[in-house]
Amino acid sequence: MTLMLAACAHAGFERPPEIRFGASAASLQHALAGRCTQQRLRRFGPPFLSNVRDRQMQIDCEGYPFMGAGRHVEFVIRDDKLVMVWLMVRDEETQAMIEAMTDAYGPPSRRNGDYVAFERRRAAWRNHPAEILFWATELDADLDENFR
Repeated sequence: MTLMLAACAHAGFERPPEIRFGASAASLQHALAGRCTQQRLRRFGPPFLSNVRDRQMQIDCEGYPFMGAGRHVEFVIRDDKLVMVWLMVRDEETQAMIEAMTDAYGPPSRRNGDYVAFERRRAAWRNHPAEILFWATELDADLDENFR
């Protein structure tokens, strides 16, 4: 497993192409067809995002191929626009994933006990649970406090 991840990390860390911030739920479902072994759109309530006017939805994608493994990915949609993505990984991948992100994005902008943030690229590693976060520009201020 470690060798496979190291080989994948060497190939380069890239944000998945289906992450198109501002995309609608319907366009995301279409883009994810064939990439997820299963996908489910659900209303998320109560919303955890700020400034939700109508509804917060989430597409749960199972088996998404990323860095050598099928992953669970959560595409978070505020008022029918993609604004956040959580990509689940395993604890034992922590060092290799952070190294791959650093190779791709440069040194982290901030670190704390919970996150290793690459704010200019709007990506972060979260320690518990082990996952990668990608976010849209409109969430910059909301997430800033998480990285302090």
